[in-house]
Amino acid sequence: MTLVRTLALALAAASILAPAARAQEAFGELTLTFPDLKAKQGQIMIAVFDSPQGWASGKPVRFANVSAAEDPAAAKILALPPGSYAVRAFQDVDGDGKMATNPFGMPTEPYGFSRDAQPNMGPPSFDAAAFEVKAGANTQSLRLN
Repeated sequence: MTLVRTLALALAAASILAPAARAQEAFGELTLTFPDLKAKQGQIMIAVFDSPQGWASGKPVRFANVSAAEDPAAAKILALPPGSYAVRAFQDVDGDGKMATNPFGMPTEPYGFSRDAQPNMGPPSFDAAAFEVKAGANTQSLRLN
């Protein structure tokens, strides 16, 4: 009788945990790499956006940071639902937690966008920087200029 109860409990636990495991597999894991950093100091500050509205308002769905001293510098963003995302990043060389700018508001610390989208009198559009995250492993490389 104990063996029957043990088997019944094991089957019940498996039926509860299996959907959770399948649901976890439905998420994407995004690895961001930052090749060719000019300075190997400070932190790379990363903001991940999932919509043009979030991009325009500066409200990311995820934040991350990684040491620029790592070789190569890379960050993992876990459990992203599949969909379109765009990334902004800058290297906080001076360690003040903010992107340094000159008197005209131009960045003086290295920065970049996913898909190497180029700024034009301001940040590029969400669509210019957007890429698809699928379930499983995903990788994007960002060059900081």
